[in-house]
Amino acid sequence: MTAVPPPPRKTLLEWIDTDDGDTPDSTLPDCSKAVRSLHTLAAFPPAASDPFEPLASPAGLALAPLG
Repeated sequence: MTAVPPPPRKTLLEWIDTDDGDTPDSTLPDCSKAVRSLHTLAAFPPAASDPFEPLASPAGLALAPLG
């Protein structure tokens, strides 16, 4: 069994000098309508005026109900 050689050690200037010019791709992949609506819901949650039922605490859990 052979040992794995250590990764190359470079200084920051060496990394900058050997930059291959790749720029990060900022385009998002296409996704379905359902996934887009889920992303929208996560980014912009419903308004506080929407009627939500408070969660009931499980039986035997001695905590005040969370509103």
